[in-house]
Amino acid sequence: MPSSQVFAVSNLGRVFSLATDQGVWRELHYLGLEFKRVCAHEIVLWALGGDHQVYVYVYGSSVPIRVCEEAYENQRWKPLEGFSNHLLPTDRAVFSSEDGLTARPLHSITLPTLAWSWESPWHIHDTHHGHALDKEGWTYAVDFPRSYTAEQRWNSCVRRRKWVRYRRYVALDTWSAVPTIYTDATKEPFIDISVGGGEVPGEDPDRLMVWGVTALGRVMVREGVTGQCPEGSEWVHVATPSDSDVTSVSIGRSGRVWAVTWDGSVLVRRGVTRDEPRGTAWVSVAAPKDSRLQHVGVGVRVVWAVARDHRVWFRRGLDSTAGDRDVDTGTAWLLMVGSLNTISVGPNDQVWGVTAEDHTIVVRTGVTETELTGKTWRPICLPLKPISPSPTPSPSPSPSPSPSAASASSHTFSTLNTSATATDTASTTPYTDNTKAMVQSQNADRLLNTVEERSDVNLTGLEKVLTQASIRESEGKSRVVLESTQDDAKGAKDNKDSGVVGSALALSPQSSSGESPGLKLKYPEDFPSSLSSSGLSEEGVREVPGQSGGISGERECAEQDDAVLSSCVSEKSSDISEVSEDVSKEAVDHTENSDLSDSTAGDLAMPQHPKSLSNPQLGLEWNESRLRHYSSSSSSGGSEAGRGALRMAMLHQEDGPNYPVLPLPADHLWLWVTGGGCWISAAHMPKWFSSEGSPVVSREPWRQELLQRLRQRHVSEIEPYSGYEEAVEGSSWVVSGQCRWWAGGQWVPAALELVLTGSRRSQIQDATLIARYVLGSPKVEEMSCATVLLYVLCVEAGRSLLALYHPNHPLSPTTISYTHETDAEEWLSHVASACNQFRGVAGRASQYTVWGVTSQGDIFLHDASPVEQELRVESQSAHKQLDVGSGNTPLTLPLDRGFRPGCFLTVTLSIHPSAHRFSINLQQSQGRAGDIALHVNPRFLEEYLVLNSKQKGVWGSEKHVDLMAVSPGVQCEISIFCDDKDFKISLNDKYWCSFPHRLPVSSVNQVAIHGDVTINSLTYDHGAGEKQLCEWYWRGVGGHMKRVEGGAGGVVWAISHDLHVYTYTGAPGGGLYKGSSGCEGEGVSVGHQNDTRHMYCWENQRWNPVTGFTYHGLPTDRHTWSDASGRTQRTRESIRLPSRHWTWTSEWCVDHHTPGGVDKEGWQYATDFPLTYHAHRYVTDLVRRRRWVRKCRVLTSGPWLQLEKVALLHVSVSSEVAKDGTVPVWGVSATGEVVIREGVRAGSGAGRGAAAGERWSLVPSECPMSTVCAGIGVSSVWAVSRDGRAHLRLGVTHANPKGTQWVNVDSPGAPLVEVGAGAGVVWGLDKAGQVHRRVQVHPHFPEGTGWQLVASDITAISVSADGMLWAVLESYSGGGMGRGAVAQGVMVRRLGVGEDTPTGTGWEHTTGTGWSAVSCRLVLPS
Repeated sequence: MPSSQVFAVSNLGRVFSLATDQGVWRELHYLGLEFKRVCAHEIVLWALGGDHQVYVYVYGSSVPIRVCEEAYENQRWKPLEGFSNHLLPTDRAVFSSEDGLTARPLHSITLPTLAWSWESPWHIHDTHHGHALDKEGWTYAVDFPRSYTAEQRWNSCVRRRKWVRYRRYVALDTWSAVPTIYTDATKEPFIDISVGGGEVPGEDPDRLMVWGVTALGRVMVREGVTGQCPEGSEWVHVATPSDSDVTSVSIGRSGRVWAVTWDGSVLVRRGVTRDEPRGTAWVSVAAPKDSRLQHVGVGVRVVWAVARDHRVWFRRGLDSTAGDRDVDTGTAWLLMVGSLNTISVGPNDQVWGVTAEDHTIVVRTGVTETELTGKTWRPICLPLKPISPSPTPSPSPSPSPSPSAASASSHTFSTLNTSATATDTASTTPYTDNTKAMVQSQNADRLLNTVEERSDVNLTGLEKVLTQASIRESEGKSRVVLESTQDDAKGAKDNKDSGVVGSALALSPQSSSGESPGLKLKYPEDFPSSLSSSGLSEEGVREVPGQSGGISGERECAEQDDAVLSSCVSEKSSDISEVSEDVSKEAVDHTENSDLSDSTAGDLAMPQHPKSLSNPQLGLEWNESRLRHYSSSSSSGGSEAGRGALRMAMLHQEDGPNYPVLPLPADHLWLWVTGGGCWISAAHMPKWFSSEGSPVVSREPWRQELLQRLRQRHVSEIEPYSGYEEAVEGSSWVVSGQCRWWAGGQWVPAALELVLTGSRRSQIQDATLIARYVLGSPKVEEMSCATVLLYVLCVEAGRSLLALYHPNHPLSPTTISYTHETDAEEWLSHVASACNQFRGVAGRASQYTVWGVTSQGDIFLHDASPVEQELRVESQSAHKQLDVGSGNTPLTLPLDRGFRPGCFLTVTLSIHPSAHRFSINLQQSQGRAGDIALHVNPRFLEEYLVLNSKQKGVWGSEKHVDLMAVSPGVQCEISIFCDDKDFKISLNDKYWCSFPHRLPVSSVNQVAIHGDVTINSLTYDHGAGEKQLCEWYWRGVGGHMKRVEGGAGGVVWAISHDLHVYTYTGAPGGGLYKGSSGCEGEGVSVGHQNDTRHMYCWENQRWNPVTGFTYHGLPTDRHTWSDASGRTQRTRESIRLPSRHWTWTSEWCVDHHTPGGVDKEGWQYATDFPLTYHAHRYVTDLVRRRRWVRKCRVLTSGPWLQLEKVALLHVSVSSEVAKDGTVPVWGVSATGEVVIREGVRAGSGAGRGAAAGERWSLVPSECPMSTVCAGIGVSSVWAVSRDGRAHLRLGVTHANPKGTQWVNVDSPGAPLVEVGAGAGVVWGLDKAGQVHRRVQVHPHFPEGTGWQLVASDITAISVSADGMLWAVLESYSGGGMGRGAVAQGVMVRRLGVGEDTPTGTGWEHTTGTGWSAVSCRLVLPS
């Protein structure tokens, strides 16, 4: 699902979806089941069907839902028998859970429902704590339970091994029936359903809460609903007060539960927490005066209600900031404007409803954090896109294993809707009930033909055959299903024996009438799952057993029908015409009285058996399609009409057409709406409303006439003179404002100006930032935008800071402070726009791009392959005239880009007639005490030129050179060029002399001229196109990400902090930068994005013999509230939102998911600070800590296209293209599954969305992974498991980018975090922050032999295709920051990597600090 959606139910029971990036309602595929209401979450839909049973719809997330079932086999050693299964009476079971408390025999571990499928048989797990085991997989210990080791010792009295088996949820992109409360579904049907949760403090984000209401007024809770178990485990009753029967219930994402009773009052559930998900008690809330409520909608901070008189109410006092007021029940009802039938509240308290007058869906506009009631109701009037009816089900394979919600369910899963046709179910070849319907349809056609040809038919016997047939008609499609009472009894018995009666995925929940058709329930484990690589053998698609079932089933049904027909034939039939007339009349009566439309009944067609089912490949795709279910009501109500139509067809009675007088279309009314999974905001509303960009407005006559006049004027006045130069070559404009400038170690008020110079054709030719302030005396500081390399906005301590990095101080920015955050954002946009336009960098970046992400989530890129305009602008900016004023000396001017190799300086001066000497110095900006790299000093009295240098106040040895044509009273031109080894000096364009480098030329930032001369001009050229790493320009990109990965062909993927996956569209703008957002079309791809982050702080305590654990620690202990390191004090009150675009979505709570495990109160224990922490306290543990967490969310925009709702921990894009032209993209899901994205194509010509690919393919592994590195070739694909081991993928080639198998590689002592590889060079980063290089990596031995330590203090790495190592240093000193200064989060590149020094010699840093991730996968052009 590429964007969030709102769902609605029509008066026909059809479900429609509306995505935030689309402008049309799309119908979910109709499967013959009507719905009354739906309730949505981000990744799942729960619904109440027309049969009053509950159904669930799980979005096809591409990454499979897999669960690893585990069972431990235990044995004990005996002197005579050795190790055997004969255990002591006090021992655990032979097959048990890991802790040994629960018996788990392999045969007792079955699939929960038919929505699951086994991937493989049971097999032995062959690793233990990161080490490989022998082929039998045993681990040994002294006794149960103790620590287990891989080696058997002399005292090993017990052993165990782990058996594993994976099961997968296959009911994706379709409706799946949820098991009912009782075996008889009609005993207590449901009347309401609601889903919420996901943001309960301390709870897992993927654990949902599903509450329902039955017809008896009871409240039921579905237990165990998680991302790994979408259907839950069981229904649990939550008792309500004896006099309060409930009619509807609503639950918010934070766990707030409100229910409406029969008398119109409200019950509020208290105490819903992580530990008590069902709450503790009910509290009654009175309804509004003179009003009885009908339905409530619960959000995070709001509750809305609709009364039975359709009035809308808002509950006050639910905000957590309301002080001592009751935030669970609120304080009062507030009547709102509007009249609604139903209401729904979204995840960020946005509100939807259905109006009572015309049944239109409306959305509440203006809902913000400060104005929760919003402003007005706005209707959503958009076209509908229903599913086109088809006379026959299409068995065509889907191009993607995870089709959209609108198309995926057009396929059926063959094993779930089969019929029992033989007593021995094991020997019966299964085929789909669609296939059987079509086979039976063909048999019915043969019956028709036989009746037409033969006149000796016994109609009495034929009537018995007809009474066993039922016709299902839905959306113009008809099906014929032959039933038999023996099959009914047999099917019911099979269902009961298999333990899934009324469970899941039958035609419908069984009714007490016993009229449901008998089913042969067969588990899906005999068939392949949705991904072709699901098998652990990884040999492609497995063969489907019983592939020819459709043909054999057809032959079997044909033989049965022929036998029945033979029994119906008599010697001679009586007058058949009279019977024909009666039957025809009965058929017409049933047709007219049926619920079907006249056109549908009149056009009833018999479906033909598709020929494509005989194709084994197509049959395989058919069997691999998604689950499908049918309504129980379809087999009864329409059966009589179906019989009448069948008789009409059999007896060929011709009747005139029965057309309606007027072709009135069917009324389409909305009955229900849910926005529980739709993310919108008042500031970024979707393009759903016709008033925004309506084409009707542009067609108004006055507007058309005005546009026509403007075009005519342009043709007559502008185009004839387009070849002439502009009369005004340039113009300038100024952006001014107030700020505080950092000068003299303090913040001083300053007037800030951004002066831009340009023309109409070239927008900006120059841009300069000027700050004027008073610090003792008026001062002016200027900064050219040509020198601004990076711009970052940061909000800290109530102050908005704009940091500008330039080449002189790449790690120490010039900082500007603003009082208001909006002012800082506006100036950031001005500076970014000026820098981008000046350099001519706009549009999509090339494939030779380095991506960086800061700890704030800001995204920057450096394009190492600049466009021609940027080179031209860079060349112009590199060669410039410095302002020499009147030309008098002494004169000192800054060299803002330094004087590295490639720079040159040209001075034109007039020597005074009475001059004795003058000098030109290239120096540091420290006055007379500064170092001088080059001292050029002509001395006319001595008649020679002196060349020298000065370091730390001491002059070096002089070098004397002849004066040549330099003499008093002449005019000359002296040029100084910086080469790699020396300075080359020329006089009047002729070589003069050279002087070797004695000091680092990188320290030169000033030129000073002294003596008896007048300076005419001074030209400075810093060398365009030859940049060091610290001179790279970083362009800001909108959005908020955790990691960005680039690869071949400019394919760029990103992962947000909430683990959503995005692809880069290349559009400009987004976020705080100027550009369009939320636009549609092929060429504009800047969209909205929301991301979630968690704020943490740690609570620390020390144990006291008298008082126990207390906050009073030792003087050397860490703070009571601190960060993870304990060195910095960090209280909950001091943690603020990153910016005004963020909002809190939860309160502070104890984090029960802290790495390392916690006890029931969230504490971790250790012997002292800081040591290894564990969840259980031992006698020697004297300190403890626990982590507190609070969640916040940001709403922004950027050039990112979100993929379907799939959660990935890590993603990596290959630096090479596969043989078929695709770019392999590897990822690791939140459950640790390794997947590869197929169909990803590079280049803008491939079409929009080409970089998103087509489908995910599972790459099975024996253990869950955490990171992966993509590539093509030998030793190119690596992964790191959660236990810190490295895994190499073998067999990866251009023809087979998926590879063949994994090979385990041990870690370098400490557990690994990430591995990067390129050109046979493998680098690894461990949890201790140390980088290692894999040694002895050869094509014939790609896994290498060992790890060699390279450096430490690293937080992230990236490896390019040539093996170049990029990293982010946790701390870095140097870079012109001053003595003792340390920068954190510095992006660096490894230097000196070669054959002699394979680990490199040092680091070269780039601009900026605070980096958290870097990506450079391609070899950058030199």
